Amino acid sequence: MKKRRSIIGDVLYAKVGISFWGGIDPLNGMVIDQTHPLLGQCITDKILCIPSGRGSCTGSQVMLELLLNGKGPKAIILRDADSILCTGAIIAEEFFMDECPWIPVISAVGKDHFDNLDTSSSLTITEVEHDDDVDGETRVEIVMGDEKLTTRNLLKLKDTLHQRGKLQVDASINGSSEATVAALRTVKRVASISNATELLPITCAHIDAVTFIGQGGLRFAKKLVEMGGRVSVPTTLNSQSVDRRRWEILGVDAGLATNANAVGDAYLQLGCQVSFTCAPYLLPTKPGFGENIMWGESNAVVYSNSVLGARTEKYADYFDICAAIIGKVPNIGVHLDSNRRPKIILDATNIIQELVLPNMGESLLDSDVDSFFPVMGWLCGYLSDGHIPLILGFDLLSNNITQDNLKAFCAAYGTTGSAPLFHVAHITPEARTSSDLESMIDGCIQGHLEITADQLRIAYTSLDGGARQTNNDDTSSSQVDLIALGNPHLSVTELQQLAAMISSDNRPKNNDVRVIVTLSRYIESKGEELGYIQQLKKFGVEFINDTCWCMLLDPPIIPKQANANILTNSGKYAHYGPALTSRNLRFASLRDCVESAKSGRLRSGNMARPQWLRSFSTNRVLSILKRVK
Repeated sequence: MKKRRSIIGDVLYAKVGISFWGGIDPLNGMVIDQTHPLLGQCITDKILCIPSGRGSCTGSQVMLELLLNGKGPKAIILRDADSILCTGAIIAEEFFMDECPWIPVISAVGKDHFDNLDTSSSLTITEVEHDDDVDGETRVEIVMGDEKLTTRNLLKLKDTLHQRGKLQVDASINGSSEATVAALRTVKRVASISNATELLPITCAHIDAVTFIGQGGLRFAKKLVEMGGRVSVPTTLNSQSVDRRRWEILGVDAGLATNANAVGDAYLQLGCQVSFTCAPYLLPTKPGFGENIMWGESNAVVYSNSVLGARTEKYADYFDICAAIIGKVPNIGVHLDSNRRPKIILDATNIIQELVLPNMGESLLDSDVDSFFPVMGWLCGYLSDGHIPLILGFDLLSNNITQDNLKAFCAAYGTTGSAPLFHVAHITPEARTSSDLESMIDGCIQGHLEITADQLRIAYTSLDGGARQTNNDDTSSSQVDLIALGNPHLSVTELQQLAAMISSDNRPKNNDVRVIVTLSRYIESKGEELGYIQQLKKFGVEFINDTCWCMLLDPPIIPKQANANILTNSGKYAHYGPALTSRNLRFASLRDCVESAKSGRLRSGNMARPQWLRSFSTNRVLSILKRVK
């Protein structure tokens, strides 16, 4: 054997995973996730130790930009293997090797060894290349004081698609375009991380990598076009970074618009459809139960698996287009029956009985229970700790749960959870019958966790983080500047509900408040046919297509003033928004958003929380948060 390179570096350790997108600034390597214990730390040239990534599929894009900017870590030591983070580094090696000053070692060491890293201030890591029969796989030696651990570099693994000496891929790849060959090579490397043995054909794809967050992603897409790339299955596009048709009217910077549209144009040249939505499950082309698909965008992945019963891993940006080009994905994760089983029970029965049921109104117009679903989704993602959960208690609400409630739940769950799937007893398609549930419960080896009211209220306070930044004596702190709706993109039924709430009385929109909705072109056209768009425009609602709130980062769309208050009913935007916009994000029900649009004010004190939380004091929540931190 021969040693390749040794790394000595300071350790940044956290017991909580982090989404590189929305959590780390690709320009300087700073942690910007305001809920994360490493907030304010810089990962550049450090040895980053985290359980896994979490949240957005765009973490791979951030990884590529970090490496191209020379701001990446020296190494990443994970508890669990994470293909999203690895994909960004793989793309850097495959497409930009000559331009990256450093490609980090990425290893997964398991729970016990990871927990031992907690006391390490620095580590020595040595890559070792063997000359024996390990098929070129690179080993990694990690020295922690007197202890030495040998593991693998996830970026340098043997090809697991070789089985009994035969390559388990479609022979028609031979003679294909340069892009197809490179895409297959990338897919094979990612497949090896999960020990995949074959590739599965997919029926459709959804590309998350269409956002512009740096020149690396744009150059990657253009390279695929130049190499003759073309998708081989029906492929939709996620939200890009600007409204392609209205960016100039909206006052978007011309440089950003040029780059953002160039990314979109490149993917259209690759054969993708003009969809540009973060909610592809609202399109008529949504997949059916049991279909193997390749979807990027975290909320869409969770929704397709959990609510539709289709099958997709939470695939990384860049991997998504590679898989769409070859039309195949690895036989890994939740594509397989055995990996769709829940491992932990999250029991919400008591809190639904105690907090939610007593506050159900006769209709949505007189209830704020819709805010329960994103809060609960955020909490379940956090508590599941990387495992697929079976969630109990929602059958008590079965007559009231809507597809929009599940959409909000999925989006928030995707911000804190790393598993791409959850099951809800008697609600989601794979957990509807008693026999389904019996076998699921028997397999939940991680235990039965009863969700408490304290946990739920802490989750709400975390999402309504802007409330902690306001000064009750400051009049401006109760003023709302922007109401941001549509993350994920609004559905037709949500347009209907919004129109009904606005017309519940004759009060106009406050002139000092902007109300902006993001939605797909398809849904907007349907809303126009039904008259909802016209009604909402008359009230003063503005509409943006092709992009969504997680990409709308700058004035004039978000308020210019640094102390501005943005109000949203989206758990996803409430989670990511503070770090992305540097503004105060407030979270509320749709009903309260409409009320603030008319009054121009945020609710304050006990009234700032939904009815199902008002019996709990803010001071108690804040004291619990301090103890948790």
